[in-house]
Amino acid sequence: AVRADRNLYSKNLIEAQDEIAEMKRKFKIMNHQIEQLKEEITAKDRALVAEHFEHQSVEKRLEQKTHQVQRLDKLLGEADAAVAKQDAEIGELNATIRRMDEDGLRQRKEYDQVITERDILGTQLIRRNDELALLYEKVKILKSTLEKGQAQYNERLADVRVLKLKVGDLTRELGIARDQAGQLAELKRELYRLQRELLQERTK
Repeated sequence: AVRADRNLYSKNLIEAQDEIAEMKRKFKIMNHQIEQLKEEITAKDRALVAEHFEHQSVEKRLEQKTHQVQRLDKLLGEADAAVAKQDAEIGELNATIRRMDEDGLRQRKEYDQVITERDILGTQLIRRNDELALLYEKVKILKSTLEKGQAQYNERLADVRVLKLKVGDLTRELGIARDQAGQLAELKRELYRLQRELLQERTK
């Protein structure tokens, strides 16, 4: 069950990394589209000066640009949602690591309890020579249990270390994504300026 959980958490981390890569790709596409829109709007402004009497045709093109601006607003909203989703996934992974730490502590207590029981049996072996054979078999069983418990405990600790390293990587990647997301505010201000220009052109 522990190995299956570890595989599931590793899969979740990989999916989160893929989503971050997809988000970066969308940011790049949006930046390119915005630059294209800036160039197109600049060209349309020049055309308005030269073709003042073609108001109806210009009005139609302005409407198309408005739709493009709305589409970019939608893309920006999706990017914000993707960043929030990554935050939630990292929170879930941290909670999982905390639960695994608690399980490791519980297993350590169980291990210490078995050690105590072994010591008690060792004292009884000295006092009860006539039960030596039976107690020896019990000690062998307890030693086997200890070894298995220690192996499981070590494996759990190794899993926790791997998860912590992966969460650290994901956190750093999310930090990069957040830095890029910080550019969204500038994009929104640019879009707002374009919308005001479109409104001004309509009122002419």
